[in-house]
Amino acid sequence: MRSFYDDKEAFGCKTDLDLRVYTSRLLGRDASLVLHGGGNTSVKSTVTNLLGESEEVLYVKGSGWDLATIEAEGFAPVRMDALLGMAELKELSDTDMVAQQRLAMTNPSAPNPSVEAILHAIIPFKFVDHTHADAVVTITNTHGGEEKIREIYGERVLVIPYIMPGFVLAKLVYDMTRDVVWEELDGMVLMNHGLFTFSDDGKKSYEKTIELVDAAEKYLEKNGAVLELDSATSSVELLTLAKIRKEVSNLKGAATISIFNESDLAVHFSKQDVEQIAMQGPLTPDHVIRTKRVPALLGDDVSADLARFVKEYKEYFEANEHGETLLNPAPNFAILKGRGTLSFGANAKEANIIKDINEHTFEAILKAQKLGGYKALSAKDIFEVEYWSLEQAKLKNGAKTASLSGKIAIVAGLERADMLKAQGAVVVRCDAVKSEEISAVVERAVKSFGGIDIVVADGEVFTPSSDLDTHTAHQELLKQCAPFLKLGVETLHQLFM
Repeated sequence: MRSFYDDKEAFGCKTDLDLRVYTSRLLGRDASLVLHGGGNTSVKSTVTNLLGESEEVLYVKGSGWDLATIEAEGFAPVRMDALLGMAELKELSDTDMVAQQRLAMTNPSAPNPSVEAILHAIIPFKFVDHTHADAVVTITNTHGGEEKIREIYGERVLVIPYIMPGFVLAKLVYDMTRDVVWEELDGMVLMNHGLFTFSDDGKKSYEKTIELVDAAEKYLEKNGAVLELDSATSSVELLTLAKIRKEVSNLKGAATISIFNESDLAVHFSKQDVEQIAMQGPLTPDHVIRTKRVPALLGDDVSADLARFVKEYKEYFEANEHGETLLNPAPNFAILKGRGTLSFGANAKEANIIKDINEHTFEAILKAQKLGGYKALSAKDIFEVEYWSLEQAKLKNGAKTASLSGKIAIVAGLERADMLKAQGAVVVRCDAVKSEEISAVVERAVKSFGGIDIVVADGEVFTPSSDLDTHTAHQELLKQCAPFLKLGVETLHQLFM
């Protein structure tokens, strides 16, 4: 792993927050450090309030922002005295913590501060970087993971046992570091969670992350935890993919995008002992709100396998719940044994996020197996995060569903394409007339999104209940789409009036 810090680029940063934005984006550009909103960063600074008084504030990443694209307005300014005061409390509920952090903000229109704001505040350095580095978490998620971390870093890092994120984590670190000489540390490793680095210099804090992750990557290589993948081939029938997507959509109660992953990594992983290695849990607990704890394992009887997943998910809920409401029990991803994997989302963006998380998790699990075996957190620990009110709020805040979200349309020509997109549908253009070219379009629609719900040809709209014998210049297109259209999710005709 190498540093992307550029002194010339950084020279243009005029304020603490400017530099914080710059180095945060450097972290965010590397998917092996953070994925899709993961991780958080902060900088401590001084501001002058309306009364001309000087105040110490913590600019910390706001909820809902992504480090790869974060702007200055993505950081929440929170008064340091309030955060440090909260760290001294014996108890603080998650709801009260969020409320008190908002009350302590100097800009009420800023996003909610990260749930790790108190932890960032108690670390006595100007810049703090928190990542979920794949290499580090891979090592922590093995049998004897803590010993391996100490072997790599010695006394350079403080090792924190896994505990729920938020106030309880901040309180644990606060208590553990009362007598710590912070200047002797390069960082903290949170078991099964991630890495913290810090410095009064933004460049040094960022490059400490790079250095510590590089050491973890070299440890993996030294110990043979590297992947050598053969070129993969997969032989899944397109109609099988469409049937799976239809059944999952029925279980979820809404049209669902299903992305088939037949990469070398996905196929290789699907050929392993997935009953053992894939059913322990996610790489880091925050992934669970996207992926659920485990995948559905699909063999020859897909209906029975999906029913088994739903049954076992409900059993998992019943074994761990304390008054929470059951989430939809349908899977968010599946492993087609020996053939690849599938990710399911309300829209293409969500399904792709799950696909990305899976790719990183598959690689980490396979490497962890070479280090003595993958070991995830317990079902109880994962459940706490999956049903954590603060994590659920992240998804609800962005959960505006368009009328055709999750639907897949093949459109011949331009007519209605923009309207379909505006209503949330995935649109696959088909300008082809030759049979083999149309076949390629259909294959793309099914593998990339899961199936076909709508076909637009000659200005006419065809859905699963349409008469497909309608005379049209695009009979070959309708002929090839017909078997998949019959497996599509029905759409109300009045949406196209």
